[in-house]
Amino acid sequence: MAAPRRRIWRMPTPESGPDVTEGDAALLRDLMHSLLRAERADEAFQFALDRTCPAVGASLGSVFLLDGASELMRLVAAHAWPDRWRPWLGEMRVRVGYGPSGEAVSERRVIEVPDVFADAGLEDWQEVATELGFRALVALPLVTNAGVEGAATFYFAQPGVPDARTRGLLRAASDVMAAIAEKSTLQDRLRRAEAALDSLNATNPDPVAGVEGTEDPT
Repeated sequence: MAAPRRRIWRMPTPESGPDVTEGDAALLRDLMHSLLRAERADEAFQFALDRTCPAVGASLGSVFLLDGASELMRLVAAHAWPDRWRPWLGEMRVRVGYGPSGEAVSERRVIEVPDVFADAGLEDWQEVATELGFRALVALPLVTNAGVEGAATFYFAQPGVPDARTRGLLRAASDVMAAIAEKSTLQDRLRRAEAALDSLNATNPDPVAGVEGTEDPT
């Protein structure tokens, strides 16, 4: 019986999980730095993606965020996509519930495709996979306290499933990216609140203090 192409991952327990290497620790420090220090969310996403892809052996990577209240996600960061694709990356949209990235968001779980060419249900992806040079992919939802913000997807040149170390790094990277998205949302709300307050103050200036009457000498 063929193995299912999708399954829910569970993080290994500290007792059974792999030891954290110096390189892994450096990656986690850099990801946290991108969360805490980056002034723009798009720069933080791009930095996190560019650092994570080489560390986990991914040949390509992408980050999608929900586009407002619509059912579409827009591409906000891309790693190592061919130059011929770059003019269209800004227009790329993924519908929630469709494809591995869309399913990761709608189902709020990791979607794993060990071999794109071994799954007849992914026939539409096989042409793209051939052109971009990947065989396997992993899509992780960006889950925050408020819900799901989007998905981070990593593409691998060789078929197969990631080992425990790679799974742990992918989960850590997706958690940081989710925090970046949540921080950006909160900052946007704060800016809108400050703008609304400034507008209110401009249309309703402080009243001029009244002139006190002289005290009755009686």
